[in-house]
Amino acid sequence: MKSVKKRRTRLTGNERREQIIRTATELFSRVGFRGATMRQLAERAGISEAMIYHHFPSKEALYDAMLQDKLEKSKHLFYPEEAANAGKDRAVLDTIIGNFLREGRRDTSFMRMMLYSALEGHEFATKVVNGPLQKFFQFLGSYLEKRMGNGTLKAIGGEVAARLLIGMAYHATLLREIYHDPGIQDVDTEDLKNIIVDLFFHGISASEAGDIPGNAQDMGA
Repeated sequence: MKSVKKRRTRLTGNERREQIIRTATELFSRVGFRGATMRQLAERAGISEAMIYHHFPSKEALYDAMLQDKLEKSKHLFYPEEAANAGKDRAVLDTIIGNFLREGRRDTSFMRMMLYSALEGHEFATKVVNGPLQKFFQFLGSYLEKRMGNGTLKAIGGEVAARLLIGMAYHATLLREIYHDPGIQDVDTEDLKNIIVDLFFHGISASEAGDIPGNAQDMGA
């Protein structure tokens, strides 16, 4: 009986781009930008360097594609516009902080890349900070500013408050996923989200008692 050879399936152009981006993200997150070469990337992806340059004519083009890929896949996680338009404070922050922590638990590659890039003085971190990160802080900061304007929250500056809030979630993720701090490993992600959101609201609430805006009665949840 003759054995039937399986035909090798060729990737489409889009599939090949996705494979290169995925492999590049893993490589850069493990060895940094200075420590990685296009030859290493080609070897890991199982293709030629020429194939990489066919899809990405320069390293800068590859970096831009990696960033765009990340944005397209995660934008819906961090822009709860419906809750924001309804003034549902708790829903807005639960969504943003909860998704941030869950994404950090699922995959640390982007955080690792950002750390490598910043420490190496590479342009990738600058692209992120000056581009999509500013846009996100403007979104969250504008929302918080409105809530400060109507007296719900202390007037400490919306974009400053937005950065401090994300800073808590970022550092918690850094301790748990990168440093593997034993003191935070056993904290459930949902509990950690609630702790961060509660601390934030108790800290900047305009009410003396520090009641959190957006409880069931206030949010209509």
